[in-house]
Amino acid sequence: MVAIALLSKSDQEYLQKCATQLHFAYGIIIGQKAEPGKYVIVHLAKNGDEDVDLPMPTDDSGLGHGPHKVEQIDMQALTNQMISAFKMIPGSFDVLGIFVTSVNAEIINEHSAEFKSAKRLLFDVHNLLKQGSASITLKEEPNTEYLYLAYSSSTKTAVCKMYNYVSNGGTFSPMDYRFVEKPFEWFTFECNYEMDDVFPVVASDEKINIEMQFHNTIEWVRDYLQASEIFIQNETVEDGQLLETYVKRKRASAKSTACTDDCFKASIFLPIKCLISKCVNPIQVREFNGTIHFQGTITSRIWCNPKNTLADVKRFLREDIMRSLTARIQVYCDGLTDPNVSNESIFISEPPRRVYFSISSGNRPIQFSEYIFRGEAPTVAVAQAKQILDLDITVDSIVADWEGLAEDDAFNEDTANSLDTSKQKVIKHSERVAASQELTRAMYMLGIAVALLVLVVSVVVQFILK
Repeated sequence: MVAIALLSKSDQEYLQKCATQLHFAYGIIIGQKAEPGKYVIVHLAKNGDEDVDLPMPTDDSGLGHGPHKVEQIDMQALTNQMISAFKMIPGSFDVLGIFVTSVNAEIINEHSAEFKSAKRLLFDVHNLLKQGSASITLKEEPNTEYLYLAYSSSTKTAVCKMYNYVSNGGTFSPMDYRFVEKPFEWFTFECNYEMDDVFPVVASDEKINIEMQFHNTIEWVRDYLQASEIFIQNETVEDGQLLETYVKRKRASAKSTACTDDCFKASIFLPIKCLISKCVNPIQVREFNGTIHFQGTITSRIWCNPKNTLADVKRFLREDIMRSLTARIQVYCDGLTDPNVSNESIFISEPPRRVYFSISSGNRPIQFSEYIFRGEAPTVAVAQAKQILDLDITVDSIVADWEGLAEDDAFNEDTANSLDTSKQKVIKHSERVAASQELTRAMYMLGIAVALLVLVVSVVVQFILK
């Protein structure tokens, strides 16, 4: 069976527009592998190095000064876009591959130099992603399969291939595509993941690399989530059950009003953490140089296809939480002037909160997200949506209140508790010293008084004897 990519009519209009205005454009494909051999595309985003809104300066050939063909694509810019978009999309979606669109019909000729260049491009992009897999913003290993979509505005047709990466190169396998009129059906799942975890900082040097320590904590959180139990609508569910079957059953039973708008609530239960490890002695005592404390709530929203199983839903929720956590930590680490700090240092940081914006219309539109700090204007999210995802959104369309800001009183109290421990020890020591000094002074005065009393008594006795 040949795999197929399903796109909307608006995707075709977008490809046509990019080719008409820029003559040649490239970008990323975002979507979901809904079932084996079926890929549902939810968004196409041209690379931000090309600006659709500005007139393109032309050379003697009449083409813009940007890339004119696949071999001229900026590999680093494309990879950076994939990494940035990965942090902004829900855990139920992925960056599936790349697209190119051109006014030239040669772009869809499978025997042309363009397809040979596309193979080399995807091979190099994969290697760049693999080099960056150590970054906390990426999953452990990048995909080895990528969709490649080439579109010609002159013929209004496309060619779609599946690129399969191997260490000594890569191959294209046949793939079908279809632009569909009917909107895709999605079910929304929401979850709040509460964190209040303390992790040890283990480092043998006087200087501690904060980013490396965060990387270690992320792996621990990932292990916790993998061992967790996820309940849907406060009940256990069968992992192998199709989502469409589950929804029909819930609607038929009419026990949950949440089913009417296709939004479901999920909750995560973490077992006792000393039992999540499969090793013989899960409880270990060891020396450490400090601690990292995560406290707060991570919101999660994912969109699932009716052909997904409930096991897919759980996997998407875990993936979304991990993406959100790593994105916040990466933003924090990017702001560090020096990742190496003394093991006596104390840092307290309020990470950015997650804000959402829609990429489609309807009662339950698909939403992507961005992260902004306290006091930071939502215009930052507007700029990122345009640069990375080629989305034109407004500040008013951003949902910024689902994750609340930490209360100042609570934050200050936590800060005081964390920072004043050593000060409190000094204060208590000073109080002990002061009390000791008062006692010494009192004993000294008592000694003088006793000596004077003895002297007076001696004088009186001496007078009486005379």
